[in-house]
Amino acid sequence: MSIVVEVISEYLRSNRRLVVPAFGAFVVKESGERIFSDLLNSDDGVLVSLLRDRGLNELEVSISIDRFTFHVRHELEQYGYCRLGEVGTLRVEPATKIIRLYPPVQGELPKQTPYVPKPIVEEKQESVAKQEPTEKRSVEEKELAKVPNATAPKTVKLSARPRKKFDLVMVIAAIILTVALLAIGYGWYVSNLSTADDDAEMDALRVVPSQTLNE
Repeated sequence: MSIVVEVISEYLRSNRRLVVPAFGAFVVKESGERIFSDLLNSDDGVLVSLLRDRGLNELEVSISIDRFTFHVRHELEQYGYCRLGEVGTLRVEPATKIIRLYPPVQGELPKQTPYVPKPIVEEKQESVAKQEPTEKRSVEEKELAKVPNATAPKTVKLSARPRKKFDLVMVIAAIILTVALLAIGYGWYVSNLSTADDDAEMDALRVVPSQTLNE
């Protein structure tokens, strides 16, 4: 039994609480029951002072506390419990990993199965599955099964709109071109017609030399 365990056992006989720095506190309730709390782990200097009274210096006090803490944590991880003499027996609850203090136990304790937390990925998948109702997901899956290529019609519609616009532009351009060609042809016809009339008038005004001499 380590010197730290001896100090804890003696101190709890007449006092209500003793804190092991960076580990936890051993508390005696009014009913006399002893409990352990890992929330009360701030060093209040009591254990250090008690170890000094045993003749230990600063370095020896620090080493003794570190060895005690390491030993207890190692036993809890390997076997699920750690016997501390008259102080009691610390045990780890497999489901919650909470450390509890039980009365001293004689003999070998049964080995407990260590608590193994689930992977984070599985926990996320379970939480997502709980948030989404099963019926809603089953209905969505059936609808998707009926329409395997649900995104195909959207693609066709998007591609059809620019094509219709392009066809309309081509029709308008063809009409404009036709009108332009008709206008050019009409202008050419009118121009030739007026030229022919002018030539006829000029021919009528011409004086034939033979006719002039005869007169």
